[in-house]
Amino acid sequence: MTDRELGAGAGQSRVQSDEAFSIETHGVDAIPLEDRHGHAKELFFVWAAANTNYVYLILGSLVISFGLGFWPAVVAIVVAHSFYLLLGAAAIPGPKAGTATMVVSRSAFGVRGNAPYAFLSWITTVGWEAVFIVVATLALVQLGGLAHLSGSLVKIVALVIIVAVTFIVAVFGHATIVLIQRVLTYALGVGVVVLAIFVLPKSHLGGFHVHAIAAGTPAATWILAVEVLVAGSAMSWMNYPADYARYLRPTESSRAVWFWTSLGPIIPAIVISVIGAAAGTAANMTDPVGGLRTLLPTWFFAVFLVIVIGGAVANNFLNTYSSGMSLLALRVRVKRSVAVVADGIVATGMAIYALFVSNFVGSFQNFLALMVLWIAPWAGVYLASIWIQRNTYDAPGLQNFRGGPYWYKDGWDPWALIAFAAGVVCAYLFTNATLLRGPLVNAIGGADISVFVGLAVSFCLYWALTTRFAKAVHLAAEPSAAAAAE
Repeated sequence: MTDRELGAGAGQSRVQSDEAFSIETHGVDAIPLEDRHGHAKELFFVWAAANTNYVYLILGSLVISFGLGFWPAVVAIVVAHSFYLLLGAAAIPGPKAGTATMVVSRSAFGVRGNAPYAFLSWITTVGWEAVFIVVATLALVQLGGLAHLSGSLVKIVALVIIVAVTFIVAVFGHATIVLIQRVLTYALGVGVVVLAIFVLPKSHLGGFHVHAIAAGTPAATWILAVEVLVAGSAMSWMNYPADYARYLRPTESSRAVWFWTSLGPIIPAIVISVIGAAAGTAANMTDPVGGLRTLLPTWFFAVFLVIVIGGAVANNFLNTYSSGMSLLALRVRVKRSVAVVADGIVATGMAIYALFVSNFVGSFQNFLALMVLWIAPWAGVYLASIWIQRNTYDAPGLQNFRGGPYWYKDGWDPWALIAFAAGVVCAYLFTNATLLRGPLVNAIGGADISVFVGLAVSFCLYWALTTRFAKAVHLAAEPSAAAAAE
């Protein structure tokens, strides 16, 4: 089975391998030049629709529950979501390498050494799938409740509907996602504006809220809020972005790829998080849906639930598609569409557990804590490698599993492994979560800076080790046999 048969990506109509509402035929193979199409601006809609979602309402209200006043919360929200600029940077290799993020990262970790991170990426992405299946299902159950429908059967039917819509679109692939996300961006955007009109006049924007501060000091609490926001937003996407830029032509401006990928999520993330913070000053948001219901007219509450469902499904289009990319990056020899179905089965099982067995909010918080421990250090190495390698890739070499420019030491880059391990250890030292508390948290007043430490340590250490000991290997590697033959 060839790499092309193992899976495939998408883009626009007029390209047979990537047409809307036809199953895409590329996977993690390098997209050939004749199949490249589209423009960087389409990335704005891909990311804007996926980030017009309910989780930001939860995160915004959570910041208020930490004890911050509205305006300190707004500053924390803006600072945290500025980290989406790093997401834009992570998308830049897409057009040059022509493949998915978790394949591009082979250039940093080695073609064998990358496998553990591809596996972690797959597990994490399937976890996000489950989160948004649960969010959309619960919203659909609430919508059914407005029509006086209730009971376990309603929850089961709602789950089946959400799963079916999510995975059918992901099976079609990239071009279908690009088209639907454009429509959803406008529709959901109008709904969010109306939501703000109802919520903001009822909020208390001055002074401090009644909640006690979550950490030892106001400053530590503010830092904790930024950390939670970054972990639940920009950092959670870092293993995705090249997946949606890889169909663009290699001549596409890197600056445009960075700009549109960054802008797409920044706008809805800030706006919706601020609405969530405002709602947190006016209502008890322990139950975010119930809390918002007290602030909205009865007729608009049904519309709000539709917005929640639409945003969660739009988010899950990307989760589901990219989980398939991560699975294929592990060299699982199935077609892309089959990988998506396999991911869907696992994610649905996790969602069933969260819906019928576990406490969803507690499970979500523990999931975030564990995710950050690996993804921030991984992102540090990946971003440093883009800079060091000057966004230049040997596309055939990324697919070569014996020798080639990314073979390094028996398929592993020891410097990447060292930098990643150091980032994980340092992130753990400063983690303040229910499931995990690092030994140095008390020294900084209870703040959690694990994302920032893990990202910075791995970035700096990988850059220092590589430029000092292995610069020649990374910048002047011999081209692969396949590349030399072209």
